[in-house]
Amino acid sequence: MPSSSSFASAKAEARNWAELPLDAISSILHKLDHVDILMGPGQACRSWHVAARDEPELWRRISMLGHADLSRNLNLHGMAQAAVRRSAGRCEAFWCEHAGGHDFLLRLADQAPSLKSLRLISCYKFSDEALMEAIVKFPLLEELELALCSNVGESGVLGVVGKACPQLKSFRLIKDVLYDSEASDYDKDDEAMGIATMRGLRSLQLFGNGLTNKGLTTILDNCCHLEFLDIRHCFNVYMDNTLRTKCARISTLWLILPKLGDVSMREQFIRPQASDRGFPRIISSSSMDSRGDLSTIENQVCKLIDDLRSDSIECQRSATSEIRLLAKHNMENRIVIADCGAINLLVGLLHSPDAKIQENAVTSLLNLSMSDNNKIAIVNAYAIDPLIHVLETGNPEAKENSAATLFSLCITEENKGRIVQADAVKHLVKLMDPAAGMVDKAVAVLANLAMIAEGRTAIGQARGIPALVDVVELGSARGKENAVAALLQLCKNSNKSCSIVLQEGALPPLVTLSRSGTPRAREKVFHFR
Repeated sequence: MPSSSSFASAKAEARNWAELPLDAISSILHKLDHVDILMGPGQACRSWHVAARDEPELWRRISMLGHADLSRNLNLHGMAQAAVRRSAGRCEAFWCEHAGGHDFLLRLADQAPSLKSLRLISCYKFSDEALMEAIVKFPLLEELELALCSNVGESGVLGVVGKACPQLKSFRLIKDVLYDSEASDYDKDDEAMGIATMRGLRSLQLFGNGLTNKGLTTILDNCCHLEFLDIRHCFNVYMDNTLRTKCARISTLWLILPKLGDVSMREQFIRPQASDRGFPRIISSSSMDSRGDLSTIENQVCKLIDDLRSDSIECQRSATSEIRLLAKHNMENRIVIADCGAINLLVGLLHSPDAKIQENAVTSLLNLSMSDNNKIAIVNAYAIDPLIHVLETGNPEAKENSAATLFSLCITEENKGRIVQADAVKHLVKLMDPAAGMVDKAVAVLANLAMIAEGRTAIGQARGIPALVDVVELGSARGKENAVAALLQLCKNSNKSCSIVLQEGALPPLVTLSRSGTPRAREKVFHFR
């Protein structure tokens, strides 16, 4: 047994962490997340604060990812500014989500002239104009990701990126799969034409993009160094023999293809092999080691489903959270989860009095709805009324994801009428109040519902026309596009609706949009007669 003197000796030798050498503190800080540094050790005491503030090397590669759940509680925008400032002009990589607006992007351009990697995820507060102004100051950029940045991608901005960043090797453009099925081929391939100017690309990922075979062909013809191509959820691309030939040189290709004689989709992985006489061999994604053993996933999902049935709030929270993550990016997981019977249980939990369970359940359904087969299954599970219940009662994230789920579901033609019959339109019109913070999502759904007669009638009865006109005048670029698309459908099919649109003062903002709107918005305005 240690003597009392040894305890006294240990106590005397207790380290004063504030007196650690600067290089030791710096070594510890290098192992921490940058947001954690700004929240914790950097505020602990003077020596640690100085080490966190005055060591530019610590901030050379800044990552602020993985904190989306704290975006409402933390000033991520201010943290991003502080991080870039501390890099003292040496920042080579900046990755963030839910942070960074117009002013910040311009400040980053001025303070990070050596930037090589830029990843912006769910950054809604900057536009094409800000990106075009900033991107010309990043001539060394090698990697660019724009994921779920809803106000970016139009107005030729990607062409500006291609010309300004000759060393760009990797580009990711990830959409929220809220595309317009009525857009013209010009609209669908507008972004593809810009990407085609990025001639040095080795890796390209387009998720939920509207490009067609024409756009993809243009990219393949101009980006001769491509080794990796991911075009999952790009539903306007059909892999014919011409495209197969052009893709033969691609080392790794991810895509979703329609089965012959079936409108359902399946995810596939393509790898060129000599036995295919120059054509890529199509291999089911389940054959890939990285996707894991399906039986393992099935067992995991079955256990989670048992927890969904539990009376324990904690079990339900945990299970809905895990299903939400499993369904987030993996198509096979979505199919397995649906086949195991999770959809009906998740729909039932949309009425949960626990806000987190409700949020996880609706987000799980959103992720599952990325499979076309699941779209039908979700509606068949009588999910429309519960989704509307979430629009009325959910927390902000749940409401947003409920609207996104309705949009995803109404992409399938047969679901549109069922959504209208459930009286969803009046609730969507209410969400077009800017104070709700969901204008873009609500307008996107209404633009799709306006494609059927029942939808147009419901929009008129819910006094949706004045709200749509307000969006044309004051909304975001994406909101204006969808509002004009909805108004166009209303006016084409009803003289009465056309009169109301004019009475609401739509003409001046439409004229402005025809001159300065995005290509898609300008084309929609052109069709007004």
